[in-house]
Order: sequence, then C-alpha cells, then structure tokens
Amino acid sequence: MSSHHIVRENQEPALLIEDLSLIDEEDLGQLLEWSPTIVIEEETIDLLDARGYKFDIVFTKNAINASQENLKVISYDVAFLKAAIEYLIAHQYKAVNIVSDQLDLGYYRPYLEQINIVLFSKGIRYYFVTTGFTKWKPAGERIRIEGLDADEKNTHEGLIKIGDNEYEMEKDGLFALKFSQVKYILIGEKIA
Repeated sequence: MSSHHIVRENQEPALLIEDLSLIDEEDLGQLLEWSPTIVIEEETIDLLDARGYKFDIVFTKNAINASQENLKVISYDVAFLKAAIEYLIAHQYKAVNIVSDQLDLGYYRPYLEQINIVLFSKGIRYYFVTTGFTKWKPAGERIRIEGLDADEKNTHEGLIKIGDNEYEMEKDGLFALKFSQVKYILIGEKIA
C-alpha cells in the first residue's frame, strides 16, 4: 500500500536563499525534501544551476534570461531579503526558511505577525519565540538567545549563561524563557 502526500500551494515553507555558503549540502537537502518554492537573488543562479537545483523565483536588478521553465523573475529596488519576504507575504505564504547571516531581530520584526520565519546560518537553526516559551533539551546542550533587552530582568529557568547570548542546559529537562520588554526573541540551536 502506498501513501501519497498532496502538497497544496504555499502550504510548505518557502526557501529563501541569500547566501548558499552558510548551509551545508546535507542541511540544504533536508530543507528541499518537500519541494518548497525556492526564492533566490540573481547572484545565486549559477551556484544552484551547477548543483542541478531548480528554483522558482529570482529577484534581480537587471534584465536576465530565464534559464529554467516556469521561472518567475521579479525586479526589486530595496534590500533582497525585505523584497522577498514582502513578496511571500503578499502571495499568502505562511512560513519561510531563510539561509542568511542577517540575524538582527529588528530586521524581521515588521514581518513576524504575518509569516513564520526560521533562519539557517553556519550550522545553527534560529527561530522566533514569544514570552513563556519552553522546550525540552538534554543536559549540556547549548543554545543562543538574541534580542533580549539587557536592562530587563529576564528570567530563564534551566539555563546557565556561559557567554554573550550563549546558554547551556543545567540538566535534562525543560528550559523556560520569560521577558516583557520585547514581543519576540531569537533562539539558535545547532542543527542535529
């Protein structure tokens, strides 16, 4: 008996690639498993073509010849990431995985109510959370936390601060985060 998955348009997270060098081949392969809509900038065309990957949307500031069938070419005049995120929101995408080293929370804040954003950079998966977030982790595992206001009396249970924005699990179990000065913070975990 076989099983068939029907993937409706825009149901799976889109994949927005700003810098292909920030993700290894295996992690990229996992993001491509469900055949997401792949969004790139013109400079990434040759890199993906050379690896045999199909892409769906190319943002460009120049006229280009479409190298693949059914390719959407979109001209833009603002920052690529902003233009691409705004395009995805306008076309009712609910989620996007972004390969980028742009980890500034403020950069994404205007979009977080409209689309679920997960960032991938140098072997770390970053995601945005709100206060009251909890997650189970094994003892000794490390996470990064970006965007906490230094003046706020943030509470983090189950974590030991070991460096700038770097924390480690005290023991197997849940860690919890509570904060009130900001709506979202960014958590980074090593990709398993």
